[in-house]
Amino acid sequence: MLNFTIIKLCFAVIGGILLGSYFQFSPEHLWKVGLGLLLIFVFSYFRAKKLFLQDLFFGITVLLSFVYIGILTVTLDLPQNRPLHYINHIPEESGSSDILIAKVAEKLKPGLFQEKYIVDALDWNGKPVKGKILLNLDREEENSVLEVGEKLALPAALQPVNSPLNPHQFNYRDYMESLGVLRQINVSQSRVQILGTTSGNVTALAGDIRSRIISKLKALDLGKDELAIIQALLLGQRQEISQEIYSTYAAAGVIHILAVSGLHVGIILLLLNTLLKPLERVWKGKIFKTVILLMLLWGFAILAGLSPSVVRAVSMFSFVAVGMQLKRKTSVLNTLFASMLVLLLINPSYLTQVGFQLSYAAVFSIVLIQPHLFGIYKGESKLIKYFWGIITVTFAAQIGVLPLSLFYFHQFPGLFFLSNLVILPFLGILLGLGILVMILALLDMLPAFLGEMLGTMIETLNRFVAWTASKEDFLFQNITFSLLLCITSYFIVLGFIFLLKNFSFRAILLLLLAVIGFQGALIYERSSTDNVQALVFHKSRNTVIGTKTGTELTLYHDLEAPASSYSFLRDYSIHHNLDLVKEDPLRNIYRISGKTVLQIDSSGIYNVAGFNPNILILTGSPNINLERLLEQYTPGIIIADGSNYPSVVKRWKATARHKKIAFHSTAEKGAYDFSTLD
Repeated sequence: MLNFTIIKLCFAVIGGILLGSYFQFSPEHLWKVGLGLLLIFVFSYFRAKKLFLQDLFFGITVLLSFVYIGILTVTLDLPQNRPLHYINHIPEESGSSDILIAKVAEKLKPGLFQEKYIVDALDWNGKPVKGKILLNLDREEENSVLEVGEKLALPAALQPVNSPLNPHQFNYRDYMESLGVLRQINVSQSRVQILGTTSGNVTALAGDIRSRIISKLKALDLGKDELAIIQALLLGQRQEISQEIYSTYAAAGVIHILAVSGLHVGIILLLLNTLLKPLERVWKGKIFKTVILLMLLWGFAILAGLSPSVVRAVSMFSFVAVGMQLKRKTSVLNTLFASMLVLLLINPSYLTQVGFQLSYAAVFSIVLIQPHLFGIYKGESKLIKYFWGIITVTFAAQIGVLPLSLFYFHQFPGLFFLSNLVILPFLGILLGLGILVMILALLDMLPAFLGEMLGTMIETLNRFVAWTASKEDFLFQNITFSLLLCITSYFIVLGFIFLLKNFSFRAILLLLLAVIGFQGALIYERSSTDNVQALVFHKSRNTVIGTKTGTELTLYHDLEAPASSYSFLRDYSIHHNLDLVKEDPLRNIYRISGKTVLQIDSSGIYNVAGFNPNILILTGSPNINLERLLEQYTPGIIIADGSNYPSVVKRWKATARHKKIAFHSTAEKGAYDFSTLD
């Protein structure tokens, strides 16, 4: 049975979170509004009790109250409204003389030259502070990494998290902000002092147990890739997974198994529910069983590092576990919306996280679509039903996540059916064996053959995924898909669900209207694309100038490889749905967007009689006297791209400021758009 009240209240809170995110409200004003809303709510409640036939007044008041709760939740969660948050105490000009005490909260995937961590701020110059910070630690020694729970003293030279320097690239700053990380610290390892491990800390204890498990697994003489997959599947630690393995799993359509999420927690819940079933025979056995189930699920979440995906999955299945034991006649949708409501009230930033959106989209789609698809098969064969169930679950989940996948990742794995059909039955066995291996390894009771069996299974899994990913004809990449297309495509999904539930003229009409809306969005996207755009892209050690006309891009560059091999150019092409990319060598003089452009390269030649450019581009650190050059030319702006030395750019910037000429460094401000110059 559907409880539409829970669903309505959840959507009201989501609406409030969206309003509070885009229109930032003052907490002082919100408290006053809240007091007034509370009085109206109390009045409407007692009024409704006296009415025999209810009207809309009480219902509207309740919905507005929950919209307000959503707004208040996200407003109070903003760093500037949290008195102890470090951005309210540590000034931007803080330097190496200021000392920050912090605790390692999470280890991230390392970079080429740095180890990366998220740390929790504890103290700044003797003052208590809170908040998450990205710590980029220059790697100076091999195998010298920090452990979760360790307390550090480090220079408090806070900097903003880096933004993308080219248009439509992945925005790492926005991603970090969605995790609550607003600043970063870049520091060498020698300047970090370890003060010890925080005592009595659950996450630190879990981190220690996790480290012991990993050390035991390393002693099994497993391959590097196999060990990395085991850590990801069982412990939620993906830092050791290579980019090659990650890309292979993505191409095969099974990237979801590398992140501990609802799939893993659901399988673990089924295993635990089966193992603990004998408890139901004792007095109050169901209550004990439920409590133990919840303790084990949250113990697994802590062991896996309490990452957002793990917390979301365990929270969701905690509701499911309670519902399973109560055996109430209620819709799974009620459980899902209740878990979503609780999660968003605890942490409203979950709403903007890709993992949260994908998890709930997949589960909602499975609940609403899979039973109807499964009912298509009317046979009695249990084996066929089993595999048909896997196919329908996979298909239903893919319908739910497809629009989001196209919007965020711009690709679609055509062989997801085959890969999931083989891997999903295999995954339950793999997780069960892996948990057994972890427990026995911690107790120093692990037989060698079990470790070898686990390694062989992971190796087989990797080989199958690699074989699936090698069928490149079935991987559709570089698909242009905007937010508008994503939203309108979900109306098609809703229309399809209504059609499955009730095959009627009204349902068919709704689906057709959704398709027409999607086609209208496609036409609008195509017609609203900027016809002409010209950019100086940022590329370290290289010069890249691009002019876009309609769906055609012409690139002037000195890149060593074809333009399609560079991610920043692929991202730009995908966003603008470009059909053709032409590549030409660099020139010294261009005519772009009605402006005359002079490029001075490393040769330093620029004397052109009777010529005065609108734009001056400096590339390759030319050995020129800029002050003398500006006596000959008076450009509207000087652009220094990523091919110049930073020290030279700094000197040019000072000269331009002295001459009162606009200066743009792509290394500092990102790509330059010619349309910004009048």
